[in-house]
Amino acid sequence: MALVRDTVRGALWTISTGMGSRAIGLVGTLLLTRFVAPAEYGEVTIAVVLVMTANQFSSLGLGQFLVARPESDRSITFHVTAYHVLLGLLALLAMLAFAGPLGRSLEAPGMTKFLPGLALAALFDRLAFVPERILVRDLRFGPLSGTRTAGEIIYSVVCVGLAALGFGALAIVIGNVVRSLLRLVLFSALVERKEWLQPCPLTLRQSRELFAFGVPMALGALAAFAARRWDNLLVARFFGPGPAGMYNLAYNLADVPAIQVGEQIGDVLLPSFARLDPERRAAALLRSMSLLGLVVFPLAVGLGAVAPTLVAAIFDPRWRPMGPMLVLLSALSVARPVGWTIASYLQARQLPRLIFWLEGWKLLWLVLCLVTFGRINPLLACGAVGVAFAAHALASLWVVRRIDGIPLLKSLGCLVPALFACGPMVVGVIGTRKLLELAGGVGPVVGLVLEVVAGALLYALGAALFARSASHDLVARVLEAVRPARRQALSAERTPP
Repeated sequence: MALVRDTVRGALWTISTGMGSRAIGLVGTLLLTRFVAPAEYGEVTIAVVLVMTANQFSSLGLGQFLVARPESDRSITFHVTAYHVLLGLLALLAMLAFAGPLGRSLEAPGMTKFLPGLALAALFDRLAFVPERILVRDLRFGPLSGTRTAGEIIYSVVCVGLAALGFGALAIVIGNVVRSLLRLVLFSALVERKEWLQPCPLTLRQSRELFAFGVPMALGALAAFAARRWDNLLVARFFGPGPAGMYNLAYNLADVPAIQVGEQIGDVLLPSFARLDPERRAAALLRSMSLLGLVVFPLAVGLGAVAPTLVAAIFDPRWRPMGPMLVLLSALSVARPVGWTIASYLQARQLPRLIFWLEGWKLLWLVLCLVTFGRINPLLACGAVGVAFAAHALASLWVVRRIDGIPLLKSLGCLVPALFACGPMVVGVIGTRKLLELAGGVGPVVGLVLEVVAGALLYALGAALFARSASHDLVARVLEAVRPARRQALSAERTPP
């Protein structure tokens, strides 16, 4: 029960601060669209994807080793630090060397001017990675979340301020550098230097142990990254920087439920699964997916429902074509957290090769869909993304059935109540929009507020009707996590043995 409480408390920390920082980041991004044209935004997006690709290619899953095996000693931690920084530096230098040909092949030669600054930010992130993983391993989610939030705040302030002064898309580059440097300073201050920087001899035995775990993890992470980012490169190749910029912004908005809720919970679940007795992990996985669906599905489905009004309320006319993209892309936030939760489970089970095959399966579906029907127009490209992530979620559930005997229908049954609960919400949002139109219409901001309120109220009704048991479980776990520690101690003392 203590582990359950710590897990829920960690999830609350990461979700609340993550949503807050994401809200700040979204406001900053929306303000940036007033100063940066879609084509220029598309160029810097392509540069970001290339730098992240170089970074991902050289990340061998070593940080996850520290989380999945919390008993590792300091010599292992130093091995991770040394290899992670050295390989990252080499990969970034190689990417810069081929910047010109890459820009021309992607129909975006102007993106090369953004690469050096983004590479510097990536190097700072490499240095900060190990102390960040140590905080996750030790379940120190409060300092971890606070540091991430501080980074997002400074990023938004720098980006918007410099863009307003006429720096254009270069403001995004400088914002990345400042954010990464701040994270490095704060993470380094939160973790004792001897925990990750105390030198020790690099041994063949420990290196082999690291890479045996990390290489399959890295291949899976690379496939996951490619499925999440390389679609931007294909969209840019098919339709140009302008549509690519709109697609990227719509994707980032649609991704908010998955990133700021689903993946934050996944980060908390990994060390929690790792500490559970093996025979209890399967039941914990089903329970986690059930509660995750109640939190993530209404955010994803609701975002798609209010998307037309949202785009009209907050974007200028140059960005209006992204509205239908946002409706279609919101589907990915329904499927992605399922795969992410199962990936955390497989890491705790020490099965990184299965993660690799699952991520490769997702990438295969994404590429096939994009190069076939997805290249016809940007909207079909958005549909291709949803198909790929749905295929990955179903394959992940099938893998759990194979390794632990959990029937597929039982796994899907954990998710169905939350999906059914979203039905009244969608009806309420669309009905509110139609009623406002019949009444003569209101401003888009007022309309958005009314649609959100109607959707939230009707989702609560839907959850009570279709997911009563899971809803009660979620509320109980949250209340238990936020109770003061002293009150918990008194309650334990009063409970007879």
